[in-house]
Amino acid sequence: MSFDPIVQVSVSEQVAQRLLTMIRTGLLKPGEQLPPERDLASMLGVGRPAVREAIRGLALLGLLRIRQGEGTFVGSLEMRELLEPLEMVIELNAGTLEALFDARLVIEPGVAALAATHIGDADIARLRALAHDEQSLLNDPEKFSAADMAFHETIIDACENPFLQSIANSLYLLGKKSRRVTSQVDGVLERSLQDHRLILDALSARDPARAAQAMREHLCRVRDAYAVSAAASASGAPVATSAQSTSLA
Repeated sequence: MSFDPIVQVSVSEQVAQRLLTMIRTGLLKPGEQLPPERDLASMLGVGRPAVREAIRGLALLGLLRIRQGEGTFVGSLEMRELLEPLEMVIELNAGTLEALFDARLVIEPGVAALAATHIGDADIARLRALAHDEQSLLNDPEKFSAADMAFHETIIDACENPFLQSIANSLYLLGKKSRRVTSQVDGVLERSLQDHRLILDALSARDPARAAQAMREHLCRVRDAYAVSAAASASGAPVATSAQSTSLA
């Protein structure tokens, strides 16, 4: 019989865990300012270096914000900000990006199917307006991208399942890397708009199976566009590009 050695947790890790628990339970709220390092160290019965290290670690995760000359504040805890550190992993690891595509293919068609059973007239009207905007924004990449994101976020919100909404939004926000890569493929905006119209038609018909299939085909085209672009980049071959291309997601 063998026993693993007991690993002692550093003081800074204990401080970070205490602060994390206070954030998670709402004792420390978004935007709230923490006491100065000296006071916080005294309250916790530890040295200032441990407090400083813990704060820096939580700041790297986006949970705390250090403002020079003002102090340390609890972050907004918005999903977009909390996912920022993970975006670097997606940037640096092509295998992780492929895994992200697989995850989106598992989750988002199901979200679209569920949205088809819950979506209301107001959301359908919003999706129609966004698709109309996309048609007029094919020559304005930045604004098209904003409409594209709003289109997907509206579908995610319409599924009315907080667990799936959290997962789908996380995966979608982490897909920024793939959208930058696929933007280099010629005609991608036009194809994205066509896909959105097919998804919208299925949602308007309140047809879960069609909605799921339309979303699945859309995501497969995203993945294929990324594969083509990545392969060309690896080989040094030129990729067909379009000045109008910006996002396919």
